[in-house]
Amino acid sequence: MNTGAAAVSLHGVTKRYGDRPILRGVTADLSAGEITALLGPSGSGKSTLLRIVAGLTDADAGQVTIGGTTVLDDGERTAEWPGAASRIGMVFQNYTLWPHLDVRANLTLAPRKRLGMPRDEASGLAETVLDQVGLRHHLLSSPSRLSGGERQRVAIARAIMMRPQLLLCDEITSALDRRAAGQLLDVLQGLQHDRRLTVALVTHDLDFVARAADQIILIDGGVAADSGPRDAMLSDSIALSRFIHAESCGPT
Repeated sequence: MNTGAAAVSLHGVTKRYGDRPILRGVTADLSAGEITALLGPSGSGKSTLLRIVAGLTDADAGQVTIGGTTVLDDGERTAEWPGAASRIGMVFQNYTLWPHLDVRANLTLAPRKRLGMPRDEASGLAETVLDQVGLRHHLLSSPSRLSGGERQRVAIARAIMMRPQLLLCDEITSALDRRAAGQLLDVLQGLQHDRRLTVALVTHDLDFVARAADQIILIDGGVAADSGPRDAMLSDSIALSRFIHAESCGPT
């Protein structure tokens, strides 16, 4: 679904760790209501860029605009950042579920603590969201009883509990087999469509991208090297596969 509007605009985003440049002025747009895949070699800066958008990593310079509001200007968070941050969800490669809490508690903790959501409302929402990811029967299960694919679906459900408008996914299929990755894709597409989410995902899985993405942005050497609609960018899938599995061409 292409709305024609940019949900996230990045302009000149840079980041260094000591003398090591990671991002060297990334400029790109994420279209509202679409799934955008960030592709590139390992070390090219994809995950760092995602973490800057999420507010988990500081930038050295550049501007980030979310929903038309500038939340990062010349590398500094603006006064509008807290409001925008509340509308961002992030899902990580390693699930980051609390092992000592059951699934329901994992889902309801943040809404109760951060949003002040009453216990009964949070519990009811958890059941609804678990239905959407096909895991309501695991409401009271421990994360240790779940498969990797199920844990990743719980992690997505936990992010959705915060009612985000922007969902950021960092290598969420890398530890999954093909069947589990396919199930996760179905869940992600269903949620994106039903909730009109804007989704950005970092991945090396071209099969996942071919089925899920609307737009592709290539990151290499800390810059946005190319971007475009999925079909156009996948027209030479062999060359693209070689590109994303190569060493980064830049200083990272």
